[in-house]
Amino acid sequence: MDESKSTASLQFHMFLRSIILMGFFLLIIKLVLSETIHLYVAPKMLPFVYFAGGCFFLIGIIQFFKSMSSNLAEEIECNCGADHHMKGSFVRKTMIYLLFILPVLGGLGLPQKVIDSTVAANRGIQYGGGLYTKPPDSSAALSEDSSDTNTQDVDKFLEDPEAYMEEMDERVKNEAAKSPASNTSSGYSDDYNKYDELAAKYSKMDHIQITNKNYLDVITTIDLNLEKFIGKKLTIKGFVYREPDFNEKQIVVARFGMNCCVADASVYGTLIESDQVHSIEEDTWVEVTGTISNTSYNGQEMMLLLPDEMKQIEAPKDPYVYPF
Repeated sequence: MDESKSTASLQFHMFLRSIILMGFFLLIIKLVLSETIHLYVAPKMLPFVYFAGGCFFLIGIIQFFKSMSSNLAEEIECNCGADHHMKGSFVRKTMIYLLFILPVLGGLGLPQKVIDSTVAANRGIQYGGGLYTKPPDSSAALSEDSSDTNTQDVDKFLEDPEAYMEEMDERVKNEAAKSPASNTSSGYSDDYNKYDELAAKYSKMDHIQITNKNYLDVITTIDLNLEKFIGKKLTIKGFVYREPDFNEKQIVVARFGMNCCVADASVYGTLIESDQVHSIEEDTWVEVTGTISNTSYNGQEMMLLLPDEMKQIEAPKDPYVYPF
C-alpha cells in the first residue's frame, strides 16, 4: 500500500469513528431531552451517563479534526512501534463497525418501549419484597443441575474423604459468617433493624399508601411482619401480570425494580384475588385499594390483597421503582 492510499485509509477510519462517537453523543442527548433516559438507567447512574456523553463528544471532535489533518502521514510513520492501520478483510471491518453503528441507528430511529409482562414471564416474579421468587418454568433444568451437583459431591468424597470434609466445614463457616445474627458488618443486621422500625411505623396506620419512593421498603416490611398487617388497608399501583397456573380470579400487580440499569431490573409483585379481575388484560396499569390478608402459593405463605376498589390508570412517566 503506497503512502497516499495508506493516509486516505487512516483518514477514512478516523472520520468514521468520529461519526460513531458523535452518534452515541446524540443518542444520549435525545434520551435526555425526550425524558426517556430513565427507561434505561437508574437516577443514580445519570451522572456517569452525562460524563460518558461528554467524553463521546470530545473524543469524536478530536478524531474528526485528526482525520482532516494534513500531517496524518507523519503520524503513520511515527516510529512508535504500533501499526495504525486497521487489519482484516473488508467484511470483517464492516461487521466490527456495524456492532457500533446499528445500536446508534436503532436508538435514534426506533420508538422507546417500556419492558412489560413478557419480561416478567422470562425473569420470574419476586413476590412482595423478594422473600419468595417464582422463577420461569425450569424445574427440569433445576432437577438436572441438582443431580449433577450431588454426583460431583459423591465423587469428591470417594476420591479424598478428608479433603471433602474439610471443604464442607469451610462452607459451613462461610455461610455462618454471612448470617444476619453473626455478621453486623455485612449490613444484614442494619437492614433488619431498619425493617423493624418501618414495621413499627406502618403498623400504626390503618391505610397504607405505597408510592414510588417507599414501594420496596413497604412491601418488604409487610413480608417480614405479615401478621402485624393483616386486616389493614393498602393502596398499590402496578401493571397486571398472570402466572400460567393462575385461576381467573388471580392476578399480580407488579412493578419493575431497577438498581443500576434495565439489564438488572427485577419484577416485584403483589398477589390479588377477586371476581372482578378476570376481564383485565395483562400490562394494564391499575390502582388497587384493598385489605391485606395472607395466602399460600406453591407452599409459601405470602401477602394477599383483597380489593375493595380497583381502577385502570395511565402508565406512569417513570414505570420503575428504585431502592433508596
